[in-house]
Amino acid sequence: MAKKVAGWMIILVGIFILTLSAWYTFEATRFLSSTERAIGEVVDHKYTGGLNTGTREVGSYQTKVIEMYAPIVAFQTSTGTKVRFQANWSEGDPPPVGSSVPVRYPEQDPENARISGISSLFGGATILFLLGAI
Repeated sequence: MAKKVAGWMIILVGIFILTLSAWYTFEATRFLSSTERAIGEVVDHKYTGGLNTGTREVGSYQTKVIEMYAPIVAFQTSTGTKVRFQANWSEGDPPPVGSSVPVRYPEQDPENARISGISSLFGGATILFLLGAI
């Protein structure tokens, strides 16, 4: 009986995670269809914390912290408004300052812009899909 209940719980959690993945995909697709394109420039990086990584060697455990940075991007809208925003993701090796990046932004609210990349728009949905499928 306990195995049956545990099995159903795992299935329900998987379905919930797959539903979240579908919702994230829908939101990213909706965002793409209702936004304008622009080319932005990375003007700075904001430190967002550290990511602890560890390695095991015989008889010891070593911890390494990778510093994570989110790009700060500036771009100009089609109406000429200049906008700066922080990317909604961070990494240990962000695009260098001065790099050009594609940007998508809502015309009525350009401060809610995002860097237009597959991983930044659909990365969360992909990770949730893989977790839910497993």
